[in-house]
Amino acid sequence: MITKTFKWIGCHQVTAFFIITFVITWGLGFSYKAVMSGKYLVLPLMFLATCGPALAGIMVACISGSNRSSAKKRISWVAFIISWIVVTSVFIANHVFINKGPVSPALVALVAISALPVAFIVNLVYTRFPIVPGFQLKSLRSGANPAWIFISLLVFPLLTVVSALISRLLGQQSPSFSSLPAAGFGLAGLIAVKFLYQFFFFNGTGEEAGWRGFALPRLQAYVSPLVAGLILALLWVPWHLFLWIGEGRDVLSISFWVSSYLLHIPSGIILCWCYNRSRGSVLIAGIAHASANTVVALLQPLEQKIMIIVLFVFVVAIVIIDQMWKRLPEEHPAVQKSLAN
Repeated sequence: MITKTFKWIGCHQVTAFFIITFVITWGLGFSYKAVMSGKYLVLPLMFLATCGPALAGIMVACISGSNRSSAKKRISWVAFIISWIVVTSVFIANHVFINKGPVSPALVALVAISALPVAFIVNLVYTRFPIVPGFQLKSLRSGANPAWIFISLLVFPLLTVVSALISRLLGQQSPSFSSLPAAGFGLAGLIAVKFLYQFFFFNGTGEEAGWRGFALPRLQAYVSPLVAGLILALLWVPWHLFLWIGEGRDVLSISFWVSSYLLHIPSGIILCWCYNRSRGSVLIAGIAHASANTVVALLQPLEQKIMIIVLFVFVVAIVIIDQMWKRLPEEHPAVQKSLAN
C-alpha cells in the first residue's frame, strides 16, 4: 500500500503537492483562530500550517526522488542551527520593534520551538547544506542575475507608490508610514525588520518554496507561464481560508472572495514572472512576495480598487512583453519535468 502510494505521488507530483498542502494547512487550520484568540501554546501548529506548501513540496520531492544533492552531515547541522537562530531572532525583533510586545524566556522558548519548521525550510531551500540527505531545490543553481534581487525588492513597492499617487490625484487620502514611531534611519531599520519577518514568516519560506519553488516549474513543463500562474492563483486564494477566519475576515461574503481573487491573480502572475525572469530562483520570488506584504502592512491606508487596476495594467504589460501565453522551452531553468502532471 505504501509502495503504491509513493509510486502514485512520484507519477503525479503536482496533484500530490496540492492535496498534501491543503491537508496540512486546512488540517491545522483551527490553530489560527486559537492563536489569535490568545491560546499561544498552539503557535507551533500554526507555524506548521502556514508552512504547508513548502513541507508538501519537500515531501513530494523526497518521495519522488527529485532534486538530488549531497552535503556533509556535520556542516548540514551547523547550517540548520544557524538558520534556526536567525529566524527565531527575526521573529523576536519583529515582536519587540514592530508589535511593541514584551519579551520573556517563556516567549523565546515558544518561538524557538515554533520556528523549527521555518528553519528546516530555510536550511533546505536557501543553503547549500540541506539537513535532509539528497534534497535541494533548483533555486541554488539557477544562475539568476543579481539585478533581480533589486527588481523583486522594488516591483510591488513601486506599484504601490503609483497607486498612492493616483489616489492622491483623485483627492483621496494618501497612505503613509505614520503608524511607525520613527523616521530616517530608524524608519529604514523598522522596514528592514518587517521585511525580514515577512520573508521568513512565511512569504519566502512556507509559501514560495512550495507554490513557486516546487509547483510552478512542474506546471510549466505542461502549460504556459500565464496558465500556470492562473492555476496557482486559483488555489492560492482558498489556501488562506483559515488564516482569514482567524483574522475575522468576512469569508462568507462573495465580495470578499471577488476582491481576494482580483488582488491575488495579478500578484501571483507577477511572482511567476519574477521566478521565470530570474531563471527559477525561489529567493527572488520570496523577496518579491515579502516586499509586497511589507509595504501593504506598513503603508496605510491603501485604496484597494486603484491598487487592483494598477496591478492588472502591469500584468498586461509583462504578459505581452514576455509573451507569457507561450510555453517555456524544456531546458529553461524554471521548468522541471516530472513523470506526470
